[in-house]
Amino acid sequence: MRNAFFVLMMTCCLGFAAEPTYPKLPAAVSSAGAIASDGYVYLYGGHAGKVHSYDNKTTLGTFHRLKLDGGTAWEELKGGPIAQGVNLAAHGGKILRIGGMQPQNAPGEPANSLSLDSAAICDPKEKSWSDLPKLPKGRSSHDVVVVGDVVYVVGGWCMNGPKDEPIWHDTALSLDLAAKKPEWKAIAQPFQRRALTASAVGTKLYVLGGLNDEAKATNRVDVLDTVTGQWNQGPDLPGGKVGFSPAATTLDGKLIVSTVEAGVYRLNEKGDGWDKVGESKTKRLVHRLVPHGKSVLLIGGAIRGDGDAAVIEAVEVSK
Repeated sequence: MRNAFFVLMMTCCLGFAAEPTYPKLPAAVSSAGAIASDGYVYLYGGHAGKVHSYDNKTTLGTFHRLKLDGGTAWEELKGGPIAQGVNLAAHGGKILRIGGMQPQNAPGEPANSLSLDSAAICDPKEKSWSDLPKLPKGRSSHDVVVVGDVVYVVGGWCMNGPKDEPIWHDTALSLDLAAKKPEWKAIAQPFQRRALTASAVGTKLYVLGGLNDEAKATNRVDVLDTVTGQWNQGPDLPGGKVGFSPAATTLDGKLIVSTVEAGVYRLNEKGDGWDKVGESKTKRLVHRLVPHGKSVLLIGGAIRGDGDAAVIEAVEVSK
C-alpha cells in the first residue's frame, strides 16, 4: 500500500500523466470514415467482416461519436446507407459524408459492389442528415478534405458491379459549401489512384500514397495549391512499400502520416522530407488518423494477421 501511494505521489509531483485510454470502437472495423470536430471523434460505416469478403451484412451504416476528453462510451447518432471506403470531413461544426462502396449482395452470394454518388451533411446538434448535391459519378476508395469553405474529393474509382470494370477517376472535385447553390466542379488530377489518404496544411492539399491503375502501391505525394489550382509533387512517403492505404491528418498546422510499417512521420519545415516523430504498437492499414492534444489517434483499420482493430491507439508526436 505504501509503495502504491509513493508511486502515485511521485507521479503527481514529477508531473507525469498516464496515457489517456479510450473505449473500444462500437465494432472492429476497417475502411471506415473518421474525423475529429469540436472535441469529438466521429465514426461512420466501415467493413466488419473477413478480409476481401464484402456483403450487405458486414458493411456498416452506423454513425457514432466519442468525446475525446474523458469520454467513456460511444454515443450512437442517426446513421445512413451502408458503406465502406467512405470518408468524413468537418466544416463549421458539421460532419460531411461523401461517397463510399456499397455491396449489393447478401452473405454467400457473388460479389456485387457499387460506388455511391451520395453526399450528405450532419448537424450533430440536430442529429440529422441533409443531402448535398450528388457526385457526378460514384466514388469510393478516395479521400475528402475541407479547405476553408470548400470540400475537395480526391482519387478513388467508380465500381459498377461485377459485369463492368471499375472506372478510375482522373479528376478531383470541389464543392463550395458557402455558395448559394453549391455545385461540384472538376479539377484535373495528374494521377489516377485509390486507397490513398489526404490532408490539408493551410491552402495546400496533400494526396499521399495509394494504388495506381495497375494495382501497384506508390509512395508518391501530390500537392494541390487550392489558391492557384496548380499541382506539384511533394517528397515520397518514407519507408518501403508503404503507399497502400496510409492515413494522414494535420496536427498543430503540420502534416502527419501513419503507414503500415508503424512509423509516424511529419512533413519537415521545408516541405521536402519527412521526420519520424513516433511509432505505433500496431501495424495498421485502411485506418484513420485524427489529432488529439499532442497525439494522433489510430482509428480502426486492419492489423496484419490479427483482423480489424477495435482499440484506439494514441501515439504522442515528438517535437
